[in-house]
Amino acid sequence: MSGLPADLAKVLADVRRPGAFAVSGRVELPAPGVEVEGVGPVALPLLPAQAEQLLAAAGPAPYGRGTETLVDPAVRHCRQIGAERARLTGRRWAETLASMVDRAAAGFGLAGAVEAEFYKLLLYPPGGFFVGHRDTEKAPGMFATLVVVLPSLHEGGELRVRHRGREEHLDLRPADAGEAGFAAFYADCVHEVRPVTADCRLALIYNLVRKPGYVTAPI
Repeated sequence: MSGLPADLAKVLADVRRPGAFAVSGRVELPAPGVEVEGVGPVALPLLPAQAEQLLAAAGPAPYGRGTETLVDPAVRHCRQIGAERARLTGRRWAETLASMVDRAAAGFGLAGAVEAEFYKLLLYPPGGFFVGHRDTEKAPGMFATLVVVLPSLHEGGELRVRHRGREEHLDLRPADAGEAGFAAFYADCVHEVRPVTADCRLALIYNLVRKPGYVTAPI
């Protein structure tokens, strides 16, 4: 556990029963409202014309290396819009998000409440990718990341997650416009996004957080 942030190390150390290191699945998507500052409402599935608008409104997505925050398209070719500029609405979106969080917690083998904090919206254009890396702790109590891939026409962009000699290959592309793919994984897992080969991959990123007094289980 050396080198891990204290909150993450606590989650991984307080073990009670076995669980997975990565959890994925699909959920029905009852038309969430996605609004982005400078673009307005985003229609789903994401079409190329609006993808271009979002890409123009977004900034380059950085990555962390030690104490540094860097931008290098040879490491991460991706654009981002922060949570302060994106708003998620829709009468049933909160229920849909809660169902994904509950499924992730059950797959991890966690007992007690897990909270999802919206972090950013990511866009991987054609050729976009992110090499293998580990997430940094972005909020107190953060122990895992939740990725929600929204409907679009993209190809490629597979998520690969590795941990202790095991590897999961996760194709999170929704099968149709009425669903979203999701994956959650512990922050110390090495993960990568494989190159997008067509159109634009649109994903919501959440920090999964445990508050003081939680009970957890092992991976």
